[in-house]
Amino acid sequence: MAKESFYTAIDLGTSKVCTLIARVGADGELQVLGLGVVPSQGVEKGLVVNIREAKEAVAASVDEARRYLGRGISWAYVGVSGAHVDSISSTGVLSSQKEEGFVSTEAVASLVRSATPKVEDGKEVLHVIPRDFSVDGLHGVRNPVGLQARQLEVETNIVMADDDKLRNVRRAVEKAGLDVRGLVLAPLAAGYAVLTEDEREMGVVLVDIGCGTSDIGIFRGGALWNSACVPVGGFQVTRDLSIALGIPYYYAEEAKLRWGHAVPSQVDESEEVLIPSFQGAARHTVKRRQVCLPIAERMTETLRLVMAKVYQSGLQRLPAGGVVLTGGAISLTGMEDLARQVIPGAVRIGQPKGLAGLPPELRKPAFATSVGILLWGIQGHDKQKSVATSSSASVGGTRWNPINMFKRVGEVASVGSIKGTATSLAAKVKRIYA
Repeated sequence: MAKESFYTAIDLGTSKVCTLIARVGADGELQVLGLGVVPSQGVEKGLVVNIREAKEAVAASVDEARRYLGRGISWAYVGVSGAHVDSISSTGVLSSQKEEGFVSTEAVASLVRSATPKVEDGKEVLHVIPRDFSVDGLHGVRNPVGLQARQLEVETNIVMADDDKLRNVRRAVEKAGLDVRGLVLAPLAAGYAVLTEDEREMGVVLVDIGCGTSDIGIFRGGALWNSACVPVGGFQVTRDLSIALGIPYYYAEEAKLRWGHAVPSQVDESEEVLIPSFQGAARHTVKRRQVCLPIAERMTETLRLVMAKVYQSGLQRLPAGGVVLTGGAISLTGMEDLARQVIPGAVRIGQPKGLAGLPPELRKPAFATSVGILLWGIQGHDKQKSVATSSSASVGGTRWNPINMFKRVGEVASVGSIKGTATSLAAKVKRIYA
């Protein structure tokens, strides 16, 4: 690497906007320099519903991150989520190889291009992800470049989204003064941060439960095989608790974090909590289990909805890697135990990993997508050629390169060690997510 490069990731979520800034030095050493976390506004269920409010939240988050950097930034990678995102399968065939010819990178690019279907009006291609190559009928080929072949085939996962929803995301970020270098699907990004290489190879379901949505990414053979979204998350849990206890939303959120438990039976049945006075009602005590019951019911329903989506994708049973849960709502006490009761397979909590020196305060499920967006950008997606075109939709978010694709996701960790961030940065995150 000839010179140092700076990268910015923005996770525009329903509850928070998180901006991460990192530098890759001349010797390949990665250092996280800035973090900005502010309450989100203008975003509901992963969708920008108010440009002005979303712009202000993005600008505030970026300003916070820039304070640690000491210099300006002009562009960023941005995450995308929501029920408007769809995944479809598509295939492409290239039969023009000469008998003595070898497969070139240009031929592979042409093959993937041929697998991209015409997109209907109102849709935009976000990602074109090759799942599997076939060379003269031999399936399971990862990298056909350099092989001798008469016919090439590819099976791809095409990730599409509503173009107006993506335009709203871009506008909010651009009005905050930054160009959007690339858009990345949130569960794809989170997979970069929390999944192991073995999990992606053998197959795994990633579930990112945030405030407004539960995003699902199904990985097989090292690639994103399918994705889905359930428009339910931590917000609904807090709302249910607010209604059940007759308390304001803000205090229900505090009560959820302080006393909540996803498995009420694990709470001492004699334990009581004090509910303050609101709107003239006298303060009173309730059993802690009474606080936990609506939380457990909503989270159980959410996990069941997630599993229904997983099976609707075509899976007959869970892959060998089981389910990895991440996202801010997963930090609720007892979530892993509840998930094991609902999900018929292996379950673990995923948090950002593979980045030597990343402060412990950032190794939390709430930062999985933020760190993943950063990793997705650092691996060079901005430099990859777009290989899909359509007369009915733009494909500015489509990034693919037949060489870069075969690099393993985990390789970014070998670029170099990540230096520890400033103490003030770690302390700020600890205050927010303590």
